Amino acid sequence: MAEELGGEVRQFYFTMGNYDIVAITEFPDDATAATFVLRISSLGNVKATTLKAFQEDAFRMIFDAV
Repeated sequence: MAEELGGEVRQFYFTMGNYDIVAITEFPDDATAATFVLRISSLGNVKATTLKAFQEDAFRMIFDAV
Protein backbone atom coordinates (compact mmCIF):
# COMPACT_ATOMS: atom_id res chain seq x y z
CA MET A 1 0.00 0.00 0.00
CA ALA A 2 2.85 2.39 0.77
CA GLU A 3 4.43 1.76 -2.63
CA GLU A 4 1.09 2.38 -4.39
CA LEU A 5 1.17 5.88 -2.90
CA GLY A 6 4.79 6.51 -3.88
CA GLY A 7 6.08 5.79 -0.39
CA GLU A 8 8.28 3.21 1.24
CA VAL A 9 8.37 1.25 4.49
CA ARG A 10 11.99 1.74 5.51
CA GLN A 11 12.02 -0.30 8.72
CA PHE A 12 9.49 -2.42 10.58
CA TYR A 13 9.76 -3.51 14.21
CA PHE A 14 7.67 -5.71 16.49
CA THR A 15 7.80 -4.06 19.92
CA MET A 16 6.82 -4.67 23.51
CA GLY A 17 5.04 -2.02 25.56
CA ASN A 18 2.40 0.50 24.50
CA TYR A 19 2.81 -0.23 20.81
CA ASP A 20 2.90 -3.62 19.08
CA ILE A 21 4.52 -2.44 15.86
CA VAL A 22 6.64 0.52 14.82
CA ALA A 23 7.03 1.22 11.11
CA ILE A 24 9.48 3.79 9.79
CA THR A 25 8.00 5.07 6.53
CA GLU A 26 8.83 7.72 3.98
CA PHE A 27 6.35 9.48 1.69
CA PRO A 28 6.61 12.31 -0.82
CA ASP A 29 4.66 14.68 1.45
CA ASP A 30 2.52 14.87 4.58
CA ALA A 31 -0.76 14.55 2.67
CA THR A 32 0.34 11.25 1.15
CA ALA A 33 1.48 10.00 4.56
CA ALA A 34 -1.93 10.92 5.99
CA THR A 35 -3.65 9.04 3.16
CA PHE A 36 -1.58 5.96 4.01
CA VAL A 37 -2.48 6.16 7.70
CA LEU A 38 -6.18 6.63 6.92
CA ARG A 39 -6.19 3.66 4.56
CA ILE A 40 -4.41 1.43 7.06
CA SER A 41 -6.73 2.55 9.86
CA SER A 42 -9.83 1.95 7.74
CA LEU A 43 -9.04 -1.78 7.70
CA GLY A 44 -10.53 -1.84 11.18
CA ASN A 45 -7.84 -3.84 12.95
CA VAL A 46 -5.18 -1.13 13.16
CA LYS A 47 -4.97 1.92 15.38
CA ALA A 48 -2.27 4.30 14.18
CA THR A 49 -0.28 7.02 15.87
CA THR A 50 2.01 9.17 13.76
CA LEU A 51 5.15 11.08 14.61
CA LYS A 52 6.82 13.44 12.18
CA ALA A 53 10.60 13.40 12.29
CA PHE A 54 12.99 15.96 10.86
CA GLN A 55 16.50 15.29 9.61
CA GLU A 56 19.18 17.35 11.31
CA ASP A 57 19.59 19.93 8.52
CA ALA A 58 15.84 20.59 8.37
CA PHE A 59 15.67 20.87 12.14
CA ARG A 60 18.55 23.35 12.20
CA MET A 61 16.82 25.50 9.57
CA ILE A 62 13.61 25.51 11.62
CA PHE A 63 15.51 26.22 14.83
CA ASP A 64 17.48 29.07 13.23
CA ALA A 65 14.23 30.73 12.14
CA VAL A 66 13.05 31.02 15.76
